[in-house]
Amino acid sequence: MKGLALIIGNGTYEQDANNLKNPVNDANDFSEILKRLGYIVNCYTNINQQDLDTKIAEFGKKLDKYDVGIFYFAGHGMQIDGDNFITATNTNFESEISAKYSSITLNKVLAYMEKANSETNIVILDACRDNPFERSWDRSIANQGLAPMYAPKGTMIAYATSPGERAKDGIGNNGLYTTALLKHIEENNVPIEEFFKRVRSSVFAFSNGKQTSWEHTSLTGTFIFNSGQLIHSVDVPYTDKAIADKNFELSNNEVCKIIKELKAHNWYIQSPAIDRIKEITPNECSKDELFVLGRNILQTANGGENQAGFYMNNLNENLEQFNIDGENDVLNGILFEIFFNTDGIFRGKYLKSYYLPVINTLSSNPDYKPSFEFIENQLSTFKDNLFYTPSPSEKSVNFDVIFEKIEKDGIPIYRVKDILFEIKSVLVKETDSYFNTGDETYYETMQFLGLKKKISDLSFVPLNRLSVTTNFDNEISDFSKIDFPIGYEIKKNN
Repeated sequence: MKGLALIIGNGTYEQDANNLKNPVNDANDFSEILKRLGYIVNCYTNINQQDLDTKIAEFGKKLDKYDVGIFYFAGHGMQIDGDNFITATNTNFESEISAKYSSITLNKVLAYMEKANSETNIVILDACRDNPFERSWDRSIANQGLAPMYAPKGTMIAYATSPGERAKDGIGNNGLYTTALLKHIEENNVPIEEFFKRVRSSVFAFSNGKQTSWEHTSLTGTFIFNSGQLIHSVDVPYTDKAIADKNFELSNNEVCKIIKELKAHNWYIQSPAIDRIKEITPNECSKDELFVLGRNILQTANGGENQAGFYMNNLNENLEQFNIDGENDVLNGILFEIFFNTDGIFRGKYLKSYYLPVINTLSSNPDYKPSFEFIENQLSTFKDNLFYTPSPSEKSVNFDVIFEKIEKDGIPIYRVKDILFEIKSVLVKETDSYFNTGDETYYETMQFLGLKKKISDLSFVPLNRLSVTTNFDNEISDFSKIDFPIGYEIKKNN
């Protein structure tokens, strides 16, 4: 079953008095859980009305290709004239009219869902919060909360509160309702109705009976958030404690002693530990131990320890000792560590990609083919979020760069206007960038070689797998001057 989720968290508003402390954390944390459950997730925080409207429209168009659609919103929600609205960072709270026409009606989300071919649609609203702007209105929206809504066939709408109640912030970094969602969503094989019942019980208990979550449903089939498909439990030949390796229990054998020393975050301890790896007898180690060893080798190299860096740069020779029965658990661990964190969760835009080029040199070696098939399988869930995944093939990734040619002091400069991947624009503003607060665009100047490195860094495509074509290919050299917009990122799924 394929699922697509749009997650929105708005906590920072242009009218500062309306700021909320939890929605960004709520959105990011809920997004990470859904990724672990195998959903394709688009998460956006602190976005304005125009961007919010665009993201909802894109979500609605893509939903036709999925079985399940999930829309989650954390932030200010309002009921105006019986209609529910979710707010944007630039929502004008001065009056009901201004707020209504600078927000987005939830009916638009439901309309897209109803039109799509998805069998199951879920709307989750952690949005009924105290409203500090209520005194300036003719009547208080805070006391009304979000209104009951018609749920099209196959849809469930879940509210943080019952009608007329106010939602509470949690004690930690999440709101009370999202805290309960996060607590229960990983529980195996719980039908959605039972799931929200458990959420409701937790919300009621932790609010001392002052808040009761509420749902309206027209679901006709059975839906389960987690039917055992957590990323670290699908086709992985290692235990959960090795996948979420912060929980891995180390014994007193030699390989575990080396792992302990690599975890020391002290170069004087890590360096001799790297040197002792060659003394390991792989047949005396478990698959989990070798896998975790690989993860810690990369962690140490990524932390800047020289011996670990030398080890990574000579992988072909160093890994030979770990080829056992056509498998290499150490290389599996190294590859897994690039993309998944210590909780076994996909890293998203925080990949450890520095050593990918040297790792790629192993892909054509038949001894290491199973390891590249292993990581390709683990990343299949995230193919819509990645431009590149390591694989036994040596396929390159091509970007088309659109330049505008300008001159400064008689020297041609090629200014990046857009970057396309498979005819789709992938150059987007970073929503939280300091340089994107106004209308003016700022640029950094580099050589064309530097642009290739920039694209590689932003897209996580190794330079030795990157191809760049431009609309000025006939006159651009590696040393041509390029202007790249500051505060922009390259995103496949935007």
